[in-house]
Amino acid sequence: MNNLLHYKELDSTNAEAKRHIRGEHNRDGSFCVSDLYGTVVTAESQTAGRGRLGRSFASPGGGSIYASFILAPPDNPAEQHITAFAAVVVCLAIEKTTSYKPGIKWINDILVDGKKICGILAESVPGAVVLGIGININLNEGDLPDNAGSLVLDEVTRDKLFDTLAEEVMRCMAVSDSPDLMSEYLKRSVLVKKEVILLLKDEYPGNYIGVPAFCEGIADDGALIVQYENGSVEELRSGEISVRLV
Repeated sequence: MNNLLHYKELDSTNAEAKRHIRGEHNRDGSFCVSDLYGTVVTAESQTAGRGRLGRSFASPGGGSIYASFILAPPDNPAEQHITAFAAVVVCLAIEKTTSYKPGIKWINDILVDGKKICGILAESVPGAVVLGIGININLNEGDLPDNAGSLVLDEVTRDKLFDTLAEEVMRCMAVSDSPDLMSEYLKRSVLVKKEVILLLKDEYPGNYIGVPAFCEGIADDGALIVQYENGSVEELRSGEISVRLV
């Protein structure tokens, strides 16, 4: 971690990271975006946290981790690959520092006891990727949506989790195209070899159609491999698709 920028409150750590990148671009041209690689923006709470598909991400604080990492663009820039990488990183950090055993719901929902405890949002900007990670810690049920959960950690373990998360992001980023990372993803997938419902965008804004399918596996680039009831098989890569377990 080259530089830590900490705030009590932000609209979102991703937005602040992008503001730093834009601000540097406006200088006299002597700056290189790579000078910001490894910078981490954190906040104690967010007023406008966001997740995939433009959804809001509740960020009331507690002891939660809200962090955005400014990273070099990976060799494989596909959204599903970056977010799959990030999901593995979060699981490794949680497993190394706590007793929790998280699972992954495609693409990047981190689940503990069936509840989503982490949000991940990767955004590409000129010369960099901003990887936002929010982990719910010590939050009450009333602070969260119905499908969300929270880790319960003491302060020492919480701080150790953040440090380990930062270490894992930097370590795994160097080998982000390694097949070992996808193997780690598959170990933690809660969808593989399960019946699922694909939520596909309808022609009407905000509406989704539920399509039953069977999850055959995950491709090397993070795409979801599904078989439909008619026997046809497809690899799904669109960021406009959500999945639910039957």
